[in-house]
Amino acid sequence: MGVMIALFLTEICPQRLRKPIGIAIELLAGVPSIVYGIWGLFVFAPFLKSYVEPLIIGSLGKLPLVGGLFAGPAYGIGIFTSALILAIMVLPFITSISRDVFASVPPVLKEAGYGIGCTTWEVFGKIIYPYSRVGVVGACMLALGRALGETMAVTFVIGNSHKMPSSILGPGTTISASIANEFTEAEGDLYTASLIELALLLFVITLIVLTIARFMLARIEQKKA
Repeated sequence: MGVMIALFLTEICPQRLRKPIGIAIELLAGVPSIVYGIWGLFVFAPFLKSYVEPLIIGSLGKLPLVGGLFAGPAYGIGIFTSALILAIMVLPFITSISRDVFASVPPVLKEAGYGIGCTTWEVFGKIIYPYSRVGVVGACMLALGRALGETMAVTFVIGNSHKMPSSILGPGTTISASIANEFTEAEGDLYTASLIELALLLFVITLIVLTIARFMLARIEQKKA
């Protein structure tokens, strides 16, 4: 989605609107996560509870086999809400970086594509994306790294329940949210050590994801060479 928005800003959007929209997206990418969390708790979650989640429960909740993933009461807060908040948070980040990467494509390459009769999507698929593939993948992986370690925005809207929910609409928790909620209440060496071990586990998971990202970028570079 972020890549498509970046393409729109680079190739389709009218020239006079590109700079204002680009500045707005960059500002959204820099908004602190706690602002997203407060907005999600007081604005987004009530909207989902009143309009979106009842629709999901009434339609997808009745499906065989997978219906249980969308069943249950509409809490407004939960795993589904936190996932949407994270997606909204990282979308401007991916869009901003992808836009800069697309803008670095030499204009002569794009003009050559348009000159032989290519459409905008053909120019994007045959020229722009292959030229900037490494940057786009890097933007997505950096956004994923930010989402993995996100704490405050998720803590506000995920429900902070330590039970494994049977539905994605139910409340849950994450490693970072558990550390943030319980570290000030940790009493005893065992409790503190457990939270520190959770932090180490989160670090290892993030390190593995970023290592896989570097490996993917290296493979892409080899194919281009």
